[in-house]
Amino acid sequence: MFLKKKGNNLRHSIAASLKNNSQELIINLINFLLYFSIELSIIFLPLFGVQLGASDLQVGLIGTCYGAAFMLSSLFFGWRSDTLGRLPLIRFGTLIAGLAFLVQLLAGNVPLLMLARSFVGFAMGIVAAALVAFAYESANHLGKFSSYGSLGWIAGAMTAGIVKDFDHLFFLSGILCMVAFLVSLWLKEEVGQKKKNPDFLGIIRRNSRTYLAIFLRHLGATAVWLIMPLYLASLGAGRYWIGLLWSVNFGAQFIAMRYVEKFNEYKVFALGQILSILVFLAYGFSNNYRHLIIVQVALGISWSCLYVGALLIVLGGGEDKGTASGIFQSTINLCNALGPFIGGVVAQSIGYKGVMFFAALITVASFLTAVPKANKISNKTVS
Repeated sequence: MFLKKKGNNLRHSIAASLKNNSQELIINLINFLLYFSIELSIIFLPLFGVQLGASDLQVGLIGTCYGAAFMLSSLFFGWRSDTLGRLPLIRFGTLIAGLAFLVQLLAGNVPLLMLARSFVGFAMGIVAAALVAFAYESANHLGKFSSYGSLGWIAGAMTAGIVKDFDHLFFLSGILCMVAFLVSLWLKEEVGQKKKNPDFLGIIRRNSRTYLAIFLRHLGATAVWLIMPLYLASLGAGRYWIGLLWSVNFGAQFIAMRYVEKFNEYKVFALGQILSILVFLAYGFSNNYRHLIIVQVALGISWSCLYVGALLIVLGGGEDKGTASGIFQSTINLCNALGPFIGGVVAQSIGYKGVMFFAALITVASFLTAVPKANKISNKTVS
């Protein structure tokens, strides 16, 4: 009788383990496919905008449309995922994202491209916060989950460097999101993941320094990223080298993200800011794109520390993880809305190198913002 009971418990344990592993694999695959899609469409988007006749300022506005739509969408749907559940939004979001990426094929001028990128941002905002919250609750391996996003970026950068044709890249982005939708049908949501009346203001107050710090750093970063292909091209880099440098960054992220969650999240977050300052300064002083390979490695480590560290801080502080994740994603995408515009203005005023030094300066402010909270947590731990 005892052996029979023990055998049943063992079978149930094995079945539960296989189920959890299957869930984790599917979640990671969806994250990979989504970031693969994003990168395919975005890496050469500034060059596509210029091809349609966009100025540096208009290139920035194209990025602003995407970031603003993503910000508003993720803020609302992250909150709704706490009341409706994660899976409905993950499935709906991936399906709409597939259509949105395909709409980019119709963008024959700058205004239409702005509208298409707004649609893409809206669609990605539906799924982003819900997927992060689902991953945290179901698999609890946030670093590993995030690393598959970086792997998607690698695949996107390398594929974009090979395919190059803009229409083919947009079409492939749409197909990959459709595949993500089909894969999401295999996921199952645990009972009890729906919440009622998330404490929106309480979450903001509790994580205000973290949100502000990530906002300042990422504002500088997004000012850089949209003009980065143009900057590299001005240094003599072709599309192959631009894709290669992006891949080095994402490769470093894929490796680093799998390990950074093992350390104290506040120290990891601070390290990411320090490395970011050094990276932006290195961009500004560089005159040879080949020398940036090692800088891209440092960039990958810095973002791994920032992203995973910040997520662990905000998701570990309460039950309303969809709302907390939505605010986090909105903070990042507010930067995606403002940063490209700022980058376009600075680039048009004082050149590409000026954008790099602006990013370094604002990241110093980010570091100083987060230090008091980190010290406070450290003192509580010691006492």
